[in-house]
Amino acid sequence: MSNHYFIGTKVTPSIQEVLILWQSNLKEHMSYKVWPHPEDFHITLKFLGGCSDEVIREYIRLLRCEEWPLDFSLKVGPAGSFGDENTPRVFHANIEKVLPLFDIKEKVEKIGCSLGFQEEKRAYHPHVTLAKQQPEGKSPLVCSEESTPFLNQHDMNVGSFSIFKIHPKKTPRYEKIADIKLREKE
Repeated sequence: MSNHYFIGTKVTPSIQEVLILWQSNLKEHMSYKVWPHPEDFHITLKFLGGCSDEVIREYIRLLRCEEWPLDFSLKVGPAGSFGDENTPRVFHANIEKVLPLFDIKEKVEKIGCSLGFQEEKRAYHPHVTLAKQQPEGKSPLVCSEESTPFLNQHDMNVGSFSIFKIHPKKTPRYEKIADIKLREKE
C-alpha cells in the first residue's frame, strides 16, 4: 500500500491559537466526528492521494526548481462552512483569496499534471478545516449573537509551503516531509 500525501501550508502559531479558540467555542454549539488536531491546521493546495516514494521525490525536485512568488500576507477568517447552513458538514476558517496563493496553487497543479496527477476541476476555495463529518447541533454562524467570535480576520504571513505525508492512525496526522520556500522580500 502506498502512502498518501498532500501539499499545503501550515498556519502560523498565532493563527493556530485563534483557531483553537474557535474550535473550543464551536464545541459549545455543535459536535462533529472529526476535530483536526491544532498541529494539523493547514491550507490545502493539492491533495495527492496515494503515490510512490519515487513520485514524491520527483514532485519535490520539480517544486524546488520552480521560481515562486515573494512571501506574502493573507487574512484568515471569518469562519465559514460547507453544506447545510444550520448543520454544516464542514466548519472552517475562510482564507483571503490573494493572487500569490492562487499562483502557487496553479503551479502546483501544473507540476502535478506533468507527473500524472488529476487536475482539480472544482473551484479553489482556500480554508482551514476546524471540524467535519456527522454534525449535530446548530451552527453558531446562523445566530448573530453567537457568531461574533467567528467574524474576525487575522493576518498571517506565508513564507513557504510543504508536502505532507498522512498518517491516518496517528495524532497529529500530518508529517511534513519537504518545505518549499518562497522568495523573501528584500
